[in-house]
Amino acid sequence: MAINTITISGFVGKDAILRVTPNGKHIATFSLPAKSGFGDKEKTTWLQCKMFGAMAEKLTQSITKGAKVTVSGEFVLEEWDRDDGSKASIPTILVRDIDLPPKQAGNGAPSNQQQARGQSTAPEYDDSIPF
Repeated sequence: MAINTITISGFVGKDAILRVTPNGKHIATFSLPAKSGFGDKEKTTWLQCKMFGAMAEKLTQSITKGAKVTVSGEFVLEEWDRDDGSKASIPTILVRDIDLPPKQAGNGAPSNQQQARGQSTAPEYDDSIPF
């Protein structure tokens, strides 16, 4: 039996979106970048992350653009047919575990990690990705 697990850390590309299915199940989606190569050959691929159920419902508001998170889960390639008949796909992580940045300190001052996050060099999110 093969084990399919991926763990990735990165800066969230845009705020998580929470959806509720017709039968009442919660699904949250957000994106993380995966970089490969270096220099002029560096490439960023955006991975869609999906959380389900109580995890999605409780954590969606904490996953905002620029937040550094680490996720672990199952890697899948979601595929669908476009209206024009062509095929499309997106690499997706079905999130099992997630580490979020700490909340702000009780005095309203941001934590050290949040201060550093504001100075990050997070890649710019590409809005052409359909999620």
